[in-house]
Amino acid sequence: MFIGRHEVSLDSKGRIHLPAKVRDVLTNVYEVPLVVTVSDYCLTGWPKAEWMERYNAVDALPHTPELVDLLRALSENAEEVPLKNGRILISARLREYAQIEKEAVIVGCMKKIEIWDKTRHAEKCGNISPAELSGRLRELGF
Repeated sequence: MFIGRHEVSLDSKGRIHLPAKVRDVLTNVYEVPLVVTVSDYCLTGWPKAEWMERYNAVDALPHTPELVDLLRALSENAEEVPLKNGRILISARLREYAQIEKEAVIVGCMKKIEIWDKTRHAEKCGNISPAELSGRLRELGF
């Protein structure tokens, strides 16, 4: 499982060096490559088998024009990114979507990772107070 928060930098070619813990999970639990796609204010990196499982579940639904559009959007906004020398290449198009320029944050979300622009992550995810987080976690049994 992917867990934790890792601050990383992009090089001039748009590559991110994946932290050792993320690489270990990716190579020892899942099979490379990672499928990186657009998500809610960030990018999401799924091990290919996990991404295909989710895509196939949506594809199995009754096909309506809206679902066909969604399937197209899922496919055209996803890219297989091989792991090379511990790094993955994030395309300019995906970096632009997530507004990732130089500094990024990788967040482990169990079966996937999220890749955030560092500033955007702070704006979107840093608004919960410790007291509010504590209360929410207690409600969920953590």
